[in-house]
Amino acid sequence: MKAGYIQLLSSAGLSGAALLIPNMLRDDLGANTMEIGLITASFNLALFASSYIFGRASDVHGRKLYLQGGLALTAIALFLLVFANSKETIAVVRIMIGLCAGIYPSALLTYVYETEGKIGKFTAYGSLGFGIGTFIAGILTIYYEIFLASGIMLLVAYFISTRLMFVGEKVHQVPLFPVAMIRHNFPVYISIMFRHTGANMIWVVYPLFLADLGATPLFIGAVYGVNAIAQYVFMRYIDRFKTYHLVMAGFLFSIITFPSYTLATRPEEILPMQVSIAAAWSCLYVGSIKYLMERNEEKGTSSGLLQSFLSISAIIGALVGGVTVFALGYHGAMYIATILAILGFVVFMIGNRFMSGKEKGIIAPKGV
Repeated sequence: MKAGYIQLLSSAGLSGAALLIPNMLRDDLGANTMEIGLITASFNLALFASSYIFGRASDVHGRKLYLQGGLALTAIALFLLVFANSKETIAVVRIMIGLCAGIYPSALLTYVYETEGKIGKFTAYGSLGFGIGTFIAGILTIYYEIFLASGIMLLVAYFISTRLMFVGEKVHQVPLFPVAMIRHNFPVYISIMFRHTGANMIWVVYPLFLADLGATPLFIGAVYGVNAIAQYVFMRYIDRFKTYHLVMAGFLFSIITFPSYTLATRPEEILPMQVSIAAAWSCLYVGSIKYLMERNEEKGTSSGLLQSFLSISAIIGALVGGVTVFALGYHGAMYIATILAILGFVVFMIGNRFMSGKEKGIIAPKGV
């Protein structure tokens, strides 16, 4: 349960701090969508590097240092947002947050899998935290208050982490560049990269899209909250389903939901779509984590690589999304996201069949 509270608080702090930064950049500091996309991409580039480096390190050296140190450093980085008052300082601090926020998730996830085994219920706490964080941000609306509250939540998560017991940890020798692991898990890594690139084309300016539909900051927080609460409900009950079916369902829900955003003309019409996209991400994320945990001994590295691929998607999606919205509007980004989700679906279906056949000996491994 302590791990669940850490997941909830850390997710709440990071999501609350990030929610209205696009609005702050545009409305208070004069940034355009391309600049917002670039700043978001910089954060995700830092998260990409950190997730892999420290995911691997947690396999090689153990979980405790990286879990506790990562939470403490993330809290400090969030407090620094209080003093960011220009596009440049926000960009720098967001990069620092990305570097710090990538240190602890793989260690925490592996700790939970090795001690409890229930990934769906654990990730559900992250979704609930996401909803709480965005809702708090929507209520507070004053930026420095949001950033202070976010830093405090990470600080509390750190103190809870000092109460965890790390007994009988397994450590592994992992190559610096685990090419074989990437090849072994490519159906999930590559397919989710396609889908998540499209998703981030939408998310990078999603608060602006909602604001332009007429949503207030409080309603924007509520929209994110509906998504998070729905994820919390779904994730608590989907551990029972097979990995393959979960991932496929995640892609199908994404393919249905992304184009449906173009139909909205008022803020309240978004709410049913938030439930649908919650089902998509719940199935896709829990299914992907189970896929990796079931197939790999080096669980920290494999899950860290998943986060790195998600970060690559966020980088590409933020850059391309900012330009696409600038050139084609919100709907253009949503249609391209749909195409990328279809590509991800196809890649996973074909790649999984190929790897299953290879593991059963139907397809001979290379060099045999």
